[in-house]
Amino acid sequence: MIKISTLPLIQNPGQFYAAQQILLVDVLYVGDTPRNMREYIKNTHGGFIYDKKTYIPITLTGTPESMLANAGKAIVFKFDKGFENHYHFDGNLNAAIWHKRLYDLSAFIDQSAIQFEREEDFIANRYLRDFKEFDEPKVPTKLLDLPVQNPSNMGLQAIKGLKPVRK
Repeated sequence: MIKISTLPLIQNPGQFYAAQQILLVDVLYVGDTPRNMREYIKNTHGGFIYDKKTYIPITLTGTPESMLANAGKAIVFKFDKGFENHYHFDGNLNAAIWHKRLYDLSAFIDQSAIQFEREEDFIANRYLRDFKEFDEPKVPTKLLDLPVQNPSNMGLQAIKGLKPVRK
């Protein structure tokens, strides 16, 4: 059993691309289901209750290339009695690193089956309690940028307002 809280956290895109195996951790809100289904999900699928809402932890593994190739595609979680829920990884690598959702799982690449310990407090603290929206950093504009002129127009237009000098 692997404790997610002890895995090395990916902190920049270089570490992401250098890893052989990536673990993406997030939570899925399933609180819009009937009460008996929430209890079933909590007991059977490792769900937990935080702030009177039911969540299940999501752990997705793959190579960096496969994670980005599947970005934007819905991952369907099907439960009994016809209930299903969808999770989307949008592929925003900077946001995933900022939210601390990516871990380096390269040390466990040779294991055929990987199981994680239930760390409800760790997951609730990291992904629910102190959650803040990610704001994409804005590229600052320079105050002294000179306008770029197209070189094909140079020498073809007359300079207005100037008179030729006579000798």
